[in-house]
Amino acid sequence: MTGDTGTNAGPASGPVRGRGILEVPGIRLGHADESSPSRLTGLSVVLPPPGSTVGVDVRGGGPATRETDVIAPGTHSYGADAIVLTGGSALGLSAVGGVVDTLAEAGLGFPAPGLSETVVPIVPAAAIYDLGRGDGTVAPPTPAEGALAARAALSEAEVEVRGCLGAGTGARSGFQSLRSGLGSFAIRLPGGVTVAALVAANSLGTIGTPAGGLWLDPLLRSLHLDLPPVHDLPAAPVPDAQTAAKNTTIAVVATDARLDPAQVTRMASGAHAGIARAVQPSHTLYDGDTVFGISTGSRELPSDFGAADRELVSIAAAAADALSLAILDAHAAAVPVDAEWRQPPALSEIAPDFTSAFTKL
Repeated sequence: MTGDTGTNAGPASGPVRGRGILEVPGIRLGHADESSPSRLTGLSVVLPPPGSTVGVDVRGGGPATRETDVIAPGTHSYGADAIVLTGGSALGLSAVGGVVDTLAEAGLGFPAPGLSETVVPIVPAAAIYDLGRGDGTVAPPTPAEGALAARAALSEAEVEVRGCLGAGTGARSGFQSLRSGLGSFAIRLPGGVTVAALVAANSLGTIGTPAGGLWLDPLLRSLHLDLPPVHDLPAAPVPDAQTAAKNTTIAVVATDARLDPAQVTRMASGAHAGIARAVQPSHTLYDGDTVFGISTGSRELPSDFGAADRELVSIAAAAADALSLAILDAHAAAVPVDAEWRQPPALSEIAPDFTSAFTKL
């Protein structure tokens, strides 16, 4: 989906699957997980470049979060040293301790006043509910796995941005009827700004309409993505104790535009529309839907007030589009497994032509 428009032109505007959130220069990513018939969980660590501004918007009725208040506009302006998406519900938040320890050892963190050699890493986090996925054992991500994911991000080694890995290892959607995972997508704006999303898509709601198509069909058409139709997505089952209250969509949206804390929080807020378009219902009492925002600041907004406002509107709209596409990407990248794993089907098993075309974007 990228290309040159001339010898001196940058990449073309529009949707870019590519490297997903890593299309934003300076962002680093690492994962740790276990994917086996007995345990399906993990976490993903996003490292913003130094000097980034961050924000968050929590809208779901059942969030499991850590240190979200400290990155709200009007609080301390330090930012964050990492953002963690994790499995394990509130129990999985303990894995963030391993991330904090690893960053502190690397010298990354807020300088502790009066303690010249001490830093305090600021690491906001959010969790999905994937407890028991596998053999039913409660085995959330551990601090040791948090440290492993942080070291992977610090290493700057090549890393996957999508599939059944990291925080998306045990993800499902549609009342547990469809296998999901981690997804990522970017949008390039005409002025050169990049906006991208990384999501662990684990929604109560379904990506499919009652007729078996996709809620996102209108968006795909508006972006002129020529993809085979989807007709046979399973109907959502009747909610019961086994299918409800085991959810949450958590995401990071990032841009290279220079935004202040209020503006990056507005971008995160706008991205929630991408969840609402991709899955229905969304933001329920059983979802802790949370979106973090990162601005790396390498591209200045226009100096003219009106032009800057218009660019901010475009950035928030692109964040919503990128998150919608990332949710679909999480399903398209989900890997089918054998029956012994006791997992729902993957999108590639239901709509192979669509999935094949989408993953080639």
